[in-house]
Amino acid sequence: MKTDRLFLSFSILGIAIATLFGAFGAHSLKDLFSTYEMDVWNKGIFYQISNSLGLIILVALRKIELIKKNDLPFYFLLIGIVFFSFSLYIISLTNVFLHPQHWLKTLMIPVTPIGGSLIIIGWILVFLRLKK
Repeated sequence: MKTDRLFLSFSILGIAIATLFGAFGAHSLKDLFSTYEMDVWNKGIFYQISNSLGLIILVALRKIELIKKNDLPFYFLLIGIVFFSFSLYIISLTNVFLHPQHWLKTLMIPVTPIGGSLIIIGWILVFLRLKK
C-alpha cells in the first residue's frame, strides 16, 4: 500500500527528528531553558517518539492483517503527533526567544490539546478496527 510507505516514512523521519531535537535540547538549550521549558520540550520528544514507534507497529499489524485496512486512524495519529509535539516545541522556544506572551505561543496553546485528542482518537479507532 502506498499509504503504508507514507506512514513508515513519517514515523522513521519523526523518530530521527525527535532524536535530533533531544540532543539539541540537552546540549544547546539546557542553559537557556528553565526546568519547565525543558519538561515541555522533553514531553514533545517523548510523545513524538512513542507514537511514531506505534505507527510503525500499526503498519506491521496491518500487513499481517490483525487490523482492518483503514487509513483514518493512521491520519489521526500522524496529524495528532505533529500538532501535539510541535506545538510543545514552539511553546518552549517562544518562552525563551520571544516574549512569553507572544502571539505564536498564544496560538499554539490550544493546538496542543487538539493534537493530544487526535492521538487519543487515533488509538481508539485502531482498537475499534481490530479484526475479530
